[in-house]
Amino acid sequence: MLENRHDEDVLLTKIKNKRQELEDYLAKNEPRHSRLINASIILGALTAALTAGPGVGGKEFIDGIKNIVSFGIPIWQLLCLVASILSVAAVIVNGILKSQNLTAKITNARSCASKLEGLETLLELQQMDVKQATSLYTQYISEVYHT
Repeated sequence: MLENRHDEDVLLTKIKNKRQELEDYLAKNEPRHSRLINASIILGALTAALTAGPGVGGKEFIDGIKNIVSFGIPIWQLLCLVASILSVAAVIVNGILKSQNLTAKITNARSCASKLEGLETLLELQQMDVKQATSLYTQYISEVYHT
């Protein structure tokens, strides 16, 4: 009985440590993920706005902008240049999101943290034996690291 209690304490410590590790990961990466998503949306919207003006307004739009601001180069060239830069930035941000697979990693970390919380509760309330809980703990941990 004493050995079983020791095993349970060890497993509970591992669960608490892993949950803290996951919380730290989420605290660091969720805001980063949100910033990248927001940057992608904003950059794409600005690109569309810059190209829509001349596309919809035509020469009148270009002439109107020229009357407001003069840059020493044709305004349509400036609009195209800025739109191209914003478009490239949006592609880079989307590439970062995709290459690092942040969305899936964050989803898996959240899922694992929730499962571990439930497992911890079951162990603390002695609703599950240590052997079964250890098996589930191993399964949950392996799921989070497969992305």
